Amino acid sequence: MMSPQARDDWTPHDDARSAAQIDWLRGQCANRDVLDLGCGGGRIAAELAAGASSWQAVDSDAQAVAACAAAAPKANVAVGDLRAPSHAPASFDVVLLLGNTLCLLWDVDEAVDAMDQWRRLLRPGGMLVVDDIPDDLWPELAEGHWCAGLDETEGRQLVWAADDAVFAVRSGDDVDAGNWTLGGGDSRMRLWTAGALRLAARASGFGPPARERGAGVLVLRPATNDRAV
Repeated sequence: MMSPQARDDWTPHDDARSAAQIDWLRGQCANRDVLDLGCGGGRIAAELAAGASSWQAVDSDAQAVAACAAAAPKANVAVGDLRAPSHAPASFDVVLLLGNTLCLLWDVDEAVDAMDQWRRLLRPGGMLVVDDIPDDLWPELAEGHWCAGLDETEGRQLVWAADDAVFAVRSGDDVDAGNWTLGGGDSRMRLWTAGALRLAARASGFGPPARERGAGVLVLRPATNDRAV
């Protein structure tokens, strides 16, 4: 069993994929008001914040916020809940949710509610940008790299839900070779499929996600202008 690297807070992608995302985003974020949700240590902000009209960054991890502020001094960085940003409606041209942060929204209803709030933050013509999880991670699952099991070398255990694309990675003292059922103590994540993400987008007022080939991202735009605020 090969344990997944579904989310590493500060280095969520390999260098090539990270560079491809940043190169594409450079043109999309220049001279625009950007909200960077789940900013981590500033992987994106450090490269692009200086070229934006404004860059607001949010993360629930205080250490990550401090690192992001140091890496991107022109960004306004704060500790906060990415599921319920406190910003005013129609404040941004671009909302980013990168670093596989979408995997943290494992409950579909919660994800739809959060996406609806993010949509309301966009101005007409604005866009939500997320990692292309279906294209990036699902092929690895199909090739057998995400099988439930123990990785003794890494000291981790990968456990899947019995009826959904939801999983948890246990480590350290949480590893329990006799327990393969997700419980209340597990930090669950969702490996989003293209279909599930398309349905969540529709339910929250977005049009279908559009894949940006070679950039490692999906772009979601409000389905109609009258739902943008």
